[in-house]
Parts: sequence; structure tokens; C-alpha cells
Amino acid sequence: MSLAGCRSLPPSKPSSEWTPQEARGAAVYQNHCARCHRPNDTHSLNGPGLQAITKESAMPSGAPPTDERLTAVIVRGRGMMPATSLTDDQLQDLLAYLKTL
Repeated sequence: MSLAGCRSLPPSKPSSEWTPQEARGAAVYQNHCARCHRPNDTHSLNGPGLQAITKESAMPSGAPPTDERLTAVIVRGRGMMPATSLTDDQLQDLLAYLKTL
């Protein structure tokens, strides 16, 4: 059982407050990530839920959720997660969106 379910997580930034970059990142997320990761809770779908992923001290892997570590996981894959081919702009937009969760 995840400890995250036992405590309150910071809420996601409302979509009405997203910057244009965050909105583009949400579209990247929908196209590449949503089939495996829930954005608004920590429960697993095919991969871990990502609520507050950048606000926690560690990702499910135990690594800190730095931009560099998130980028490495996204572009190289990890475990069951396949590598994801994104342009630099898409990657930056996605990182911006992940910070809204």
C-alpha cells in the first residue's frame, strides 16, 4: 500500500490557470502518457499515478524528481515503461505540465 494514499497531497493546478506551455504539455501527456499514468491521483494504472510527482521527495523508483531524472525516465524508459520519443519542445512542455500535477 502506498503511503501517499495515507496523507493529503497538494492539489493540481487548475487547468484554467495553466500557462500556454503547461497546456501544450497536457496535450503531450494525453498523447504519450495518459494510457499508463493517472495525472490526478497516485493509484497505478499501468504505471504509477503522477499526482504531485514533482512535489514529492522521491519518485516511485526512489530517485528525486528533478527535471534531469524525469527526462531520463521519459526518453530512455525504465522497467516496464518504454522510451518515449519527444522533441525538445515537447519534452519541456511535458515537464512544465508535470509540475502542475
